[in-house]
Amino acid sequence: MKAMHGWDDGQERGKSLTPREREVMDLLVEGRANKVIADRLGISIRTVEVHRARVLAKLGVRNAVELVWRMHTDRMAVVAEMQGLRVAEGGTDRWDHRAD
Repeated sequence: MKAMHGWDDGQERGKSLTPREREVMDLLVEGRANKVIADRLGISIRTVEVHRARVLAKLGVRNAVELVWRMHTDRMAVVAEMQGLRVAEGGTDRWDHRAD
């Protein structure tokens, strides 16, 4: 599948996350605050901040909003491809049927 929005190796980058980084990322994507993540995982807020920074850096995003947007866009592209659709240039704003 063609990469979208600079997320070309997002799956490969995602594989480089540690199990703890994945836990922090999952809670971050749920919209949880650093304090809530720290309490839930039994770690300090500073440790959450470090994990969060590493997740964002490894996935090549600037903030949690961009992380969620890119994950959503990537998932929508997978669903579209499974349904025989392709994403028009410019993102997921318009869906076009493939001319197979």
